[in-house]
Amino acid sequence: MNIPRLLFRLLLGRRFPITSGILEVPNITRPVLIRRDGYGIPYIEAEGDEDAWYGLGFCQGQDRAFQIETLLRVARGTLAELVGPEALPIDRLSRRIGFRHAAEQQLKALDDETSPLLEAYAQGVTDGARIGCHRLAHEFSLLRARPTPYLAADVLGVAKLTSFTLPSNWDVELARLKILTEDGAEALAALDPTYPEWLPVTAPPGALAGSAVDRLAEDLAVFTATIGQGGGSNNWAIAPTRTTTRRAILANDPHLPSSLPPYWYLAHVRTPDWTVAGASLAGLPDFLVGHNDIAAWGMTAGFVDNTDLFIEEIGPDGRSVREGNQFVSCEVRLEVIQVKGEAPVEEEVLVTPRGPIISPALEGEAGAISLCATWLAPQPVNQVRQVHRARTFEEFRRAFEQWPFLSLNMVYADTSGTIGWQLVGETPRRRKGWGTIPLPGWNPEVGWEDDPVPFNEMPHLVDPEIGFVATANNQPTSEDAVPFLGADWIDGYRQDRIVEALAARHDWDLPSVQALQTDQKSIPWRELRDIVLAIPAETDQAHQSLALLEAWDGMVAADSPAATVFEFFVAEMIQRVVAAKAPRAAQWALGEGFTSLIPHTVFYVRRVGHLVRLLQEQPEGWFERSWPQEMADALTTVIGSLRKHYGDEPDGWAWGHIRPLTLRHPVGERAPLDQVFNLGPFPWGGDANTVGAASAPPSNPTTNPLTIASLRMVVDVGNWEENRFALPGGQSGNPLSPHYADLLPLWQRGEGVPIAWSPEEVARVARSTLRLVPG
Repeated sequence: MNIPRLLFRLLLGRRFPITSGILEVPNITRPVLIRRDGYGIPYIEAEGDEDAWYGLGFCQGQDRAFQIETLLRVARGTLAELVGPEALPIDRLSRRIGFRHAAEQQLKALDDETSPLLEAYAQGVTDGARIGCHRLAHEFSLLRARPTPYLAADVLGVAKLTSFTLPSNWDVELARLKILTEDGAEALAALDPTYPEWLPVTAPPGALAGSAVDRLAEDLAVFTATIGQGGGSNNWAIAPTRTTTRRAILANDPHLPSSLPPYWYLAHVRTPDWTVAGASLAGLPDFLVGHNDIAAWGMTAGFVDNTDLFIEEIGPDGRSVREGNQFVSCEVRLEVIQVKGEAPVEEEVLVTPRGPIISPALEGEAGAISLCATWLAPQPVNQVRQVHRARTFEEFRRAFEQWPFLSLNMVYADTSGTIGWQLVGETPRRRKGWGTIPLPGWNPEVGWEDDPVPFNEMPHLVDPEIGFVATANNQPTSEDAVPFLGADWIDGYRQDRIVEALAARHDWDLPSVQALQTDQKSIPWRELRDIVLAIPAETDQAHQSLALLEAWDGMVAADSPAATVFEFFVAEMIQRVVAAKAPRAAQWALGEGFTSLIPHTVFYVRRVGHLVRLLQEQPEGWFERSWPQEMADALTTVIGSLRKHYGDEPDGWAWGHIRPLTLRHPVGERAPLDQVFNLGPFPWGGDANTVGAASAPPSNPTTNPLTIASLRMVVDVGNWEENRFALPGGQSGNPLSPHYADLLPLWQRGEGVPIAWSPEEVARVARSTLRLVPG
């Protein structure tokens, strides 16, 4: 019996949402019907678009009120007002970047059709949180607070926050700058984990990447000439020719932090004009993963470089920055941050011609650094009212023509058998340099052109001859392709495995696709096997390491001791490689971040490809001893550590035992609430480079996995009742709800539940019915 959970229930009550009966609400024009199935998934029927989006927001507000409250406060920079001074660094960074300020400007740029939809959705969130439940969510009682009204500007602010916290390379630029200034250009050139040229790109499927090191060298030349020398998702679509049903199959599993409640919210929305089923991010209305009656689609982070940092020289008055040979005045914003239990904090934000100076809110003494991002610009957006109406791939593509947020790889499949891929997200064109490190803002030769890359020049692919499209945060096109899209892609090992598996079969069905989503085969081990097994073993520990690895099948399974040896060996070698070249900036080279909002950079998931290259080439002079000797010593160290901490017998070294998974809620960071809100630990396999991903930094390979599959979807396109969705948790953010964790066992097994499609099936699966009426 979970005593803390029992006491929690007795003290605070269950606080379930209202899911049956008739409820008067003030912000709809006609009745909205909300049915829920046995997993708490809502089926929303409305007679008009605004009421439909209100209904979606209402359900999210009922089930995820505190999750959305947290997002709202981070985007507004008001989290410290709720939780106290520990959140002040997050608020400072948020105010400096200006998520909410930029959102208010963008709201003015929206057309007359889009704005009312966002307003209706946001009002639904507010009403769902405040009047859609018998009592406010538990977290509000614990913090003695009430839900903040959610506004249309908050929807845009959360979208901008998501653009900043997910795939953006600004922090990698800063990590490079730290390595450069602390350990010199030679260290940076040696340790920069450029995309391995032997791994595949997205288009054409299976093509190789090519070399990218010259671009970093060019940026270094610009930097040193002016300053002086200083010292993490998968999706794919399979054509009917490769499936047993002779219909297309689409699969998607976005990778996000291992937190609760899940990032995604499952729903089905129907109006007289359109129907959509799938998943939206909590706090946002867009169905970025889902299907209508014609097509299915899914997303992965595109990692297009849409954000740059610039080094600024502040003028003597503190309110100007250098531009060429003179200082120009800047906009100054005064931000007042309320802090629970303490006096307010004033933050003066200097906004340069490139963007706001953010460095005082970063850790690591970065100097005066400004941020320029496409998603901060007040651009129109129309996706929220178009994607679910798409009837063809061309219509689907055009729905993202105005998408000024995070870059995405969108894959598509429809009932005609068409499959496709489109890279979306506004992409800057740089005057000089490649966006790999912060460059001097006052240099007139750097910065962005006024016009971004035209949408028609963004890569896309339709019906490739090979019979599938796939993406996994990898480099999208070969290095010599235009336009230039960026340099900081995730190593393509997951992409390599997916392409290899898809190309090998013509009998794909839903169970086999689900199995591929949880595949744990290690491609890096396949590349390193001969090198590692040739290491001269001169100690008992090295002998034991090699014996386990020689018998290993290369699956990073939860029950595998050999997988643990390999993961520890890779982490140990990465740490040694980095320490040899960048002893002062090692933490940044290993992927440590610059703010608690984003505690790790993508460097931590890009070090393996760099290590593979080094172990294959074994360049002279890296270590005092030879590479084989260094690797042998690393194996000895690994076994010594395992014996010391986990016992002498390999039976106690299983990867899932040493590196289990716990799904953590923000309130569960402290005992005894961890036993109420957290789920786990439970054994879990995989690593950053397996299709079934579970990443951890090389500096601490046994830490709780940082990213996992935050959602899984597979769709037999056209047979809409045969879709499957799973979340690592459940629909509800209420720890006492039966829907807090009821999807977790299915997620663990790689299975899922259908979201009913036809009106008849929706009526059959309904377990409760709530009718919202104007009041």
